[in-house]
Amino acid sequence: MKTTNFILATFVIAFCINAQAALIANYATLATKDLDQMNELINEKIQESEEMADEKYIPLKEALQAVFSRPDGTDDMIDKVVGPLRTKLDELDQWENAMTILVDEAVDALKNPKGVKPVVQNTYAVFLENYVAEAKPYAKKGGFERKLLEKIRDAKIEMTKEAKNERSLRGMKVGDSPSSLAKRVLEQNPLERPEAPKAEKKKKK
Repeated sequence: MKTTNFILATFVIAFCINAQAALIANYATLATKDLDQMNELINEKIQESEEMADEKYIPLKEALQAVFSRPDGTDDMIDKVVGPLRTKLDELDQWENAMTILVDEAVDALKNPKGVKPVVQNTYAVFLENYVAEAKPYAKKGGFERKLLEKIRDAKIEMTKEAKNERSLRGMKVGDSPSSLAKRVLEQNPLERPEAPKAEKKKKK
């Protein structure tokens, strides 16, 4: 039993370290970046991707995470800067894969917050909040966007007291959890059912 507990503890510690190391910037730092600075970050990652022989999507995924981890506020930054990233990821046929990996990473970190710094928890929360907002127009269509919304909803994430306090101390609004937001979007946007084909009228002879 002691060996099992030790292995489990080691796994949790390794996960927490990896989760925090995976971020190229936290939400508080990203909130200070303006349009030019965000574009510079993205261009650097695109250039890094182009110089790689394989796994070219990884720098693009890192930039995508940063874009969605910046509090969007009222400046609609995501819409202004995400275009080139989506184009490059689409060219590699990696848009869905990259977004799925990032959503999974954020959900896992928030479901297992022990050892994850509050600022990192909030970074993942902001990422999911922004994803939910951006995926809302596609919720009725089904597809991978809706599946990810359902995954966020079903995770039943509850933000820790430490994360809420950290966010509040920065003067940022502490709203509903990502799971609650995803649930609301899904309830307000039920899946569209394809219309049954209309029977052709028989031609009169």
